[in-house]
Amino acid sequence: MAAVLRGLEGKNVLITGAAKGQGFSHAKAFADAGADIAALDITEPIADIYPLATAAMLDDTVAAIEDLDRRVIPLPCDIRDESQVESSVAKALDFFDGRIDILVCNAGVAALDTIQGMRSHVLDAVFDTIVKGHVYVAKYVVPNMIGRRSGKIVNISSGVTGSGHAQLSHYVAAKHAIQGLTSAWAFELAEFDINVNCVAPATIRPGEGQGSGMVLGLAGEVGMTADDAYEMFSSAGNMPGPKWRTEMHNITDAVLFLASDNADQITGHVLRVDAGQGAR
Repeated sequence: MAAVLRGLEGKNVLITGAAKGQGFSHAKAFADAGADIAALDITEPIADIYPLATAAMLDDTVAAIEDLDRRVIPLPCDIRDESQVESSVAKALDFFDGRIDILVCNAGVAALDTIQGMRSHVLDAVFDTIVKGHVYVAKYVVPNMIGRRSGKIVNISSGVTGSGHAQLSHYVAAKHAIQGLTSAWAFELAEFDINVNCVAPATIRPGEGQGSGMVLGLAGEVGMTADDAYEMFSSAGNMPGPKWRTEMHNITDAVLFLASDNADQITGHVLRVDAGQGAR
């Protein structure tokens, strides 16, 4: 019998950072598997951070999911603002008739700063988005899961937690914190039958528009083309050889697996889809 992902059809999924990059890829894949989507993303720029999602991209995400004959609600939201998060989760619960089955904590930003040149507002943007923002999201989603004694949470960390990276100390620290949240939440929520896991991706091939934007954005800071920056980051961290270059779908496959019934006995785990970075 062929292996298939079980238990995704008919589920309600809230994804942060859903209008661009990994989040957009995950949203389409969940919809293709039969799930309905709450697509949450910031639609305003953050000072000194590369271009993020826009209102038009969020609209395009809605159209892409509706093209797959699934329901979707767009949620413009800056997850650094707890009041915006509370309001957005309430809208998602109303749209989903009171049930969120799967939460994907995906939103993130990065920047390049030396230790001695660390910009305080950029440090705040990185930590407040990746760490505090997802604590806020979980704060308002988890009570619904606890009440139903059911739920899957998939956090997105990074392969950089397996190796050292100059000028990314704020980003590396924030992604380590996501792994800490994963283990803490898994332990706290185990008695309520809620699974909490994490995916740690390698550098993902950049893409224009709604493609992966992190490398594209950082490339300009180091005066390189996006392709050259992708190769530089990949060759510095991944196993040697052309096979070990990570595409968006590699991460989406892992996220859907951890959200499926196939992973019911997995919790508190960090799945490193990092092209071997953590083993070097």
